[in-house]
Amino acid sequence: MRGISKITGYLLMSSFFLLAAVSQKSWGQVSDEVLEEAKTLAKLEDDYFKKRLNNDLKGAYQYQHPAYKEKISLEEFLYFEGHLISEYRNGMQAHISGVMIPPLEVIKKNPGKRDVLGFPRPSRYKWFANPFIVVKGYSLERISISEDGQYAMVEINLKGTERLNPALVRGDIKFDINRPHIDYWEKVNGKWVITVLIDNSSISGSNRTLYFIPNNHSAWQKMEYVQIDPASLLAEPDPERHALNGN
Repeated sequence: MRGISKITGYLLMSSFFLLAAVSQKSWGQVSDEVLEEAKTLAKLEDDYFKKRLNNDLKGAYQYQHPAYKEKISLEEFLYFEGHLISEYRNGMQAHISGVMIPPLEVIKKNPGKRDVLGFPRPSRYKWFANPFIVVKGYSLERISISEDGQYAMVEINLKGTERLNPALVRGDIKFDINRPHIDYWEKVNGKWVITVLIDNSSISGSNRTLYFIPNNHSAWQKMEYVQIDPASLLAEPDPERHALNGN
């Protein structure tokens, strides 16, 4: 029992420090500059979401980090339908389990996907590995911007439907779903780009992080953030506070 109590204490302490790492600033303490950045991120997230939802992989590729683009070409991005880590040829493969990776020359000549009969088919962005989950929309939950203004986490709630495998349940059973999702953004040369993607594809419910570019994930946990909720995005800048802050 004493061991269990110690473990519980450690877990509670860890949770406390994790929560303390995120700045809980009130609306009155959020500068107009941060608010405008949050509004910009909300618009970018909306466009990025729509491109993925509409399987516009070329459009989604444009949001990727420049360092990622240096390693992964557009043709590779299209071939693997938007799910590809930068070091995939070094043994880290995404969504291609059991299949040999074709040479880069082949991919560049044939970036489009084909069906089992070999005919071209439209590319499809996969939110989840489970093919019976269909994403239809999202709601914005929170935008967290680092205090240096260089990093941001945009938390959204994916909405859609999930269908139980008809081969297992022998019926058509569907239900609505809400799944949390986080997109990680970094400002590079004054432009917000995607730097890390969280992949919630595990059916067991555990999250798996795919690092699209070499990145120190622990640094994200240590940074302090200013959190902005959707209601704050509707507020207009305050001229008096703007003047006082000298922004």
